[in-house]
Amino acid sequence: MLSETQLTELTAIYRQGADDAANALSIWLERPVRISVEHVEQLGLTQAGGLLGTADEPVCACVMSLQGTISGQLMLAFDDASGLVLADFILSRKSSRSTNWEEVELSAALETANIVGCAYLNALSRCTLKVPTVGGVEGHTTCIPSPPHFVRDFGPSLMQFVLLNHYPVPDVVFLTRTEFCIDNAQVTWDLLFLPDTESLSYLQATL
Repeated sequence: MLSETQLTELTAIYRQGADDAANALSIWLERPVRISVEHVEQLGLTQAGGLLGTADEPVCACVMSLQGTISGQLMLAFDDASGLVLADFILSRKSSRSTNWEEVELSAALETANIVGCAYLNALSRCTLKVPTVGGVEGHTTCIPSPPHFVRDFGPSLMQFVLLNHYPVPDVVFLTRTEFCIDNAQVTWDLLFLPDTESLSYLQATL
């Protein structure tokens, strides 16, 4: 687990990532976008099962696998209504036009996740320390994401799916409540970062 000071530093890094993501989305959508991050929570696995809601309502997620100095998984999670409203904005449709996850809505969600996820990861890579390598030459923090893939299931099942496909199993999950504001309309997504054990140790040593 990170200390309170380290968690505060991680929150500051995520805010930089949110600003970068908002700028990128503003250029892409040609309209003002604001992404706000209040704080980052760290939770143990015993608390992670209920992060994405109950077994009564389906939850959607765009999941990216991470490789490099920092590895693990990054996930943007949202309910159907929030995801489809965001898709309407991205596709320049009137609100509430999207009612199902068709190919075009999936593409909009995945592209958003790619832009937002990469902005957060780039901020994390910039703000952590350089890595000593063999011969005393310093390298840089790397975090290479895979293209995001879309998953939809009930909350506990989706969380279990993510954890089962994460090896080794993470010791902690970082949860960030993220609010998008596009043309003064608000949509809430959750950002989950699941570092593997070595990456968590690296963050503890560098933050």
